[in-house]
Amino acid sequence: MSEASNERPTRLMFDADTAVAHLRAVDPTLGALMDRCEPFAPSTTAAPDVFHSLVRAIVYQQLSGKAAGTIHRRLLDALGGGDTPGAQRIADADDAALRGAGLSQNKMLSLQALAAAQLAGELPDESRLEDYDDAELIERYSAIRGIGRWTVEMLLLFHLGRPDVMPIHDLGVRKGYAITYGREELPKPKQLERECEIWRPYRSVGSWFMWRALEL
Repeated sequence: MSEASNERPTRLMFDADTAVAHLRAVDPTLGALMDRCEPFAPSTTAAPDVFHSLVRAIVYQQLSGKAAGTIHRRLLDALGGGDTPGAQRIADADDAALRGAGLSQNKMLSLQALAAAQLAGELPDESRLEDYDDAELIERYSAIRGIGRWTVEMLLLFHLGRPDVMPIHDLGVRKGYAITYGREELPKPKQLERECEIWRPYRSVGSWFMWRALEL
């Protein structure tokens, strides 16, 4: 099965039409970009739950989609098949099996750290994620080896459908902003954060359109 066929629409925690209307009202330049783009409709290839989405994110770090997809499938096979092997299988797997699937030493250690945190109850309860704000989830998940702020931001935006994620360090968002607003240089992350304050509380939507600006 191809990566594209695995995509599914992101379930949003907000009304997309309301968000788009708000952004059009506060930022006519962004509104003009929206007129040139497809409607706001984020999708994700993530797993059914956050834990396995993070497993996938670790595997995919710094690799092309095709190579990472192959390693991810080999990893799942090495863990007994299926798309959601769970933390216990990862913890029980020996190093040779994980490395044999194509994982680097660092990625193997990151997966083991993630599994250990899950089994120890150190990760947020996935049945109560709505009780955690974005900053709390970023802090909790990015404390795990191999999971950085950007990875958690992508999880919030595409997997959890949060409305106000602003990935200020994302190169694509910065490039899209420079194109859209006629900047000769990429905005610095803090500058981008300041200038996109007007997008609140729907910075996820504005960010998504910055990626679309690159495609235009």
